[in-house]
Amino acid sequence: MPNLSVKELNYIKDFLSWELLMVKKCNQYANQEVDPVFKGVFNNAGQVHQQNYFNLLTYLQQQPQGGMVQ
Repeated sequence: MPNLSVKELNYIKDFLSWELLMVKKCNQYANQEVDPVFKGVFNNAGQVHQQNYFNLLTYLQQQPQGGMVQ
């Protein structure tokens, strides 16, 4: 895998933050929802964002030296 530039790492850091925020928001909305259909929609969306977060994290962990270009 090619090394990532500092700018690319910052983009991924932003993506991680956005995905984590969406997981939290989806969980919050699911907990507030009384309609089981909408509750399920929010739970499913939260799971998708959580999987995206873990995929990005796994990608970063596979990068040599944290992925930074030396």
